[in-house]
Amino acid sequence: MNRRELLQRLAYVVPAGMMFPSLLHSCAPKDPPLKPVYDGKVIIIGAGISGLHAAQIIKAQNVDVEILEATNLFGGRIKVNPDFFDFPLEQGADYIYGNNNAWYSAIEGTGISMVEIPVNPAYVMDGVPKLESELGSDIDFQNAQSFINNLINRTGPDLTLENAVVSAQIAQRAHHVVEGVVATPKGATYDSISVKGITENLNLWNDGDGRYFSQNQTLVQIVGNIYSNILSLVKFNTPITNIDYNDPTKIVLTDGNGDSHECTRVIVTAPLAVLKAGDINFSPTLPVGTTAAWNRVGMAGGIKVALSFFVNFWDKQVSSIYTQGYAREYYAAGMGRSNSNKVLTATIMGAQADALAGKTDEEIINLLLVDLDAIYDGQASHQFNAEDSYVFDWSKQPYTKGAVSYPIVSGTGAAKTMATPIEDRIFWAGEATAFNGNNGTVQGGIESAERAVAELFEIILDL
Repeated sequence: MNRRELLQRLAYVVPAGMMFPSLLHSCAPKDPPLKPVYDGKVIIIGAGISGLHAAQIIKAQNVDVEILEATNLFGGRIKVNPDFFDFPLEQGADYIYGNNNAWYSAIEGTGISMVEIPVNPAYVMDGVPKLESELGSDIDFQNAQSFINNLINRTGPDLTLENAVVSAQIAQRAHHVVEGVVATPKGATYDSISVKGITENLNLWNDGDGRYFSQNQTLVQIVGNIYSNILSLVKFNTPITNIDYNDPTKIVLTDGNGDSHECTRVIVTAPLAVLKAGDINFSPTLPVGTTAAWNRVGMAGGIKVALSFFVNFWDKQVSSIYTQGYAREYYAAGMGRSNSNKVLTATIMGAQADALAGKTDEEIINLLLVDLDAIYDGQASHQFNAEDSYVFDWSKQPYTKGAVSYPIVSGTGAAKTMATPIEDRIFWAGEATAFNGNNGTVQGGIESAERAVAELFEIILDL
């Protein structure tokens, strides 16, 4: 029985509406529920989407499972500012990427309305925002677009995206177009992300098309509803600092409060940047291959700045604005969700985010307003609504330390190596360990949880 068949059988015993359709669609009614045959305990580190999803499948087998969450909230990098302007604003995951994956299907199955965001960006060229239809004669822009469109077919050496752009002789005035469209959504700058990794992910992607917003519920609300039967298993404010697996009969986890927790198997879903920082100590030390793989995957800083204005001065039909400033992309976060569509969210990643380290929220906002003023003739500052604007820096969150994972040069295969279980006792999930082209996404987190649980059940269940 392969892992997919295993999970299909397991899904058969999960209460209706509590398992994603991706696990149910081909589960034949003749498949009998599996009887629990494991008397040990599984602890999951992290109550993000991966931890909750893994716990849901495990609980369905009546296996003892508990989630230890460092913060006082579930959802991980799905986080919301509920009182923002005239709609709740997502501080982390925002877009629903693709219409052919478990995350999209789960939301659709709840009856929640989704809005497909039209692809109608404006590109700032020589300081002037223009639609693509207005740039037909701009050869530099057209070369940049051709480069982007052909990334899926790219062959050649593994380079940073920046070096690939230079090699392709894309004019400097159009570099920000490639960086904003390709690197920024992946949590990176183009001098750090691997062009080979991008090409590999594009070819592996099978999650469907389009970008969507949830229209009438926040993603946190959706997660809370789908996993409502799991939330009682979460122990909040319990940051794990040490995992001792010296004893072959038990694993002892120590938290930041000095308390111990025992189990026989553990699934680690902590963000990659937290693992790289050494915030969780392992005893004995992990294999060199595992820790080396961490360093072959990138995860950098990320800042989201919501800028509210009294009027929309950039065109209500524009979905994103790509610039050469601190934020390579501003997107219309209220499109399809707000009555007024008067909010631009700046996404600042990697080196651009690092450049703002140490600055106050007010200073960051003012820098962005200066950038926008130069593009829109001073209208940004004139129409700025300071009361309903805010800055959220993911690199400053102690239990996240960054945005999302992305491929770096020489990183091919690193995610699979990272995901390899340790002594059949420590298992790994989280978007950085998704290796089917959807790392950095919610569905990537879900996929990684399904894979980790399948690996776990192959060991602990008598199949």
